[in-house]
Amino acid sequence: MPKDPLAVLGELAARSWARRVLLTVFLAAATIHAYAVAFVRPARWDDFDVHREVGRRFLSGDYLYANGLCYPYMPMGAMYFSPLALMERSIGLTVRYMVAIACLVLTLSLLHRMVRARVESVRPYGLTLGAVAGLLALRYLINDLDDGGPHLILLAVLTGGIFAVWRGREVLGAVCFGLAVALKVSPALFVPFFLWKRQWRLAGCTVVAAACWIVLPVVWMGPGSWWKHQVEWTEVAAGSFVGRQTAYSTTNEQQVRNSALSPALSRYLVTYPEEHPLRRNDPGYVPILNLEPQTAKGIVAVAVLGLLGMLAWSTGRPYRGPGDPAWVRECAGVLILAMLLSPVAWVQHLVWLIPALYVILADMLAQGEVRWPAWVMLGGYVIITQVLNYEFLGKRMGEAVLSYRPFTIGMLLVFGLLMIRAGDAAGMWSPPGQLPASAPQSRSEEVARL
Repeated sequence: MPKDPLAVLGELAARSWARRVLLTVFLAAATIHAYAVAFVRPARWDDFDVHREVGRRFLSGDYLYANGLCYPYMPMGAMYFSPLALMERSIGLTVRYMVAIACLVLTLSLLHRMVRARVESVRPYGLTLGAVAGLLALRYLINDLDDGGPHLILLAVLTGGIFAVWRGREVLGAVCFGLAVALKVSPALFVPFFLWKRQWRLAGCTVVAAACWIVLPVVWMGPGSWWKHQVEWTEVAAGSFVGRQTAYSTTNEQQVRNSALSPALSRYLVTYPEEHPLRRNDPGYVPILNLEPQTAKGIVAVAVLGLLGMLAWSTGRPYRGPGDPAWVRECAGVLILAMLLSPVAWVQHLVWLIPALYVILADMLAQGEVRWPAWVMLGGYVIITQVLNYEFLGKRMGEAVLSYRPFTIGMLLVFGLLMIRAGDAAGMWSPPGQLPASAPQSRSEEVARL
């Protein structure tokens, strides 16, 4: 029987000369790209410039949300970005790029430590798994690093929280999760996940930590200014969450590149009128269905509940404590849902797929013989998200493909692969005798014991 491709790559990467070549190529590519982004590419108004501007407003005491520019960020976000305003643009972009690369390496290292603790056979293949996971997320990495890698930095914070809890350091983990919530809100999905896993202390500490991080800018802004900004941000964010559109949320969310679940499904379910921005600005728009808006919203709600139900079903057993072999897999699934259920998910946000891709690859490597449906799903993901791009299709055809939300489909494929392989990997990830015989393995067994 032919060897698994991942195993072949792993054996090659285990050789010292191959490791040196791979690391040299990685460092050279990162250096060239960083230099091009910071010093060669013509300056343009990107997310990095928005971050610098909101940081400048924070330091100078200006109104943060003037001209509707910085609504995505709480005052805590403005405080977090404020150091960028103290540096010249190219220098600040270079510094953040270097931090993001270090955070990517840290993320992959922590993922490997969690994986290898329960799958001894993947221990020598850390470099291979990291390299292949990076290739499968290359398009997202490049997009994020074009702005200095802010989502890679946040991914490292979240992975650090996942790792800290896995090591039994719940308070440190809660501090990390709380910071992520204060900066981007969507990781708040971890709080109900912790409650579902009966981790009451972790959930409570995360809420307290998030509240402390959110209030921290009071030290600089003063109570009155902070409260005014926080209330305004909350009104806009809450309106977006419940579907009450404002001028800002309409402009921000109704874009072809938004890969969040709700707008992606609506694209297939509803025929937009001629003047709608998602039709007017979409060169590839072709109506699929023409359902009533309320019917479409109901279908979207059912889809959301279905995804949440799939995660709940897959993660239903109690948390086993420090070293739980399923912890990293389950948290990777939460990260995917955090992107799908957010009002907005841009391509650069999808670097949060890296933990799921890493776990899937580790499973495939450890299992040895992988069934064909897994290869089909993974192959479909690669074609849809990595191959069908502007370079391969050309700008016009590439924009037409974006109309059908390929990145949403890619996220769903990875989520499905992660969930359906959970059962296959259960025995492989849990050595015999790992748990006491009296420990309940699932919710049904726990209820039966009662």
